[in-house]
Amino acid sequence: MRRLLVLAMLAVLALPAAAGAVGASAHTVDLAKGYVDGHRILGLTVAQVVAALGRPDFRVGPRSGYRIGYGARENFSIAVIFRPSGGTERAWSIVFERGTVRDLKIGDVLQPSAAFQHAILDKYGTVFRLVRPYACKNKECVGEFAARNGPIHLTFGTQPVTATWLTIWK
Repeated sequence: MRRLLVLAMLAVLALPAAAGAVGASAHTVDLAKGYVDGHRILGLTVAQVVAALGRPDFRVGPRSGYRIGYGARENFSIAVIFRPSGGTERAWSIVFERGTVRDLKIGDVLQPSAAFQHAILDKYGTVFRLVRPYACKNKECVGEFAARNGPIHLTFGTQPVTATWLTIWK
């Protein structure tokens, strides 16, 4: 009986830690601003992105296509791609592929892409205009929105390997 009580207590203590681990992989995004977890990312240096999002799990590429990511390299939740600007690497693209990524207005941004397009039109119709309607070719589907005022673009789609993805870029 005592052993069962100890095991039950350990299980109860482990639950909050497991819930925290799941919460740590969940992210919020503000599509209109291009913010991730409340932080501006686009235009920041590598050091500034790391300060905002935490230490990345991987770093890849030459100076002209440098990228950092969170999650496994082949199975990441977020990747930030940098380009040189004025001699400094600056974030110009944020890619979401796995995990929970939520926008306050539309909820899950990694939902099936036809639903995502409808949600953007419904909730962000005054902020974004549809540039390329969601369409499929050879099992790969893609659509694109551009900000009505400002540099932000949203490219979204599905493909056999990663399923649904979203890129915020400028």
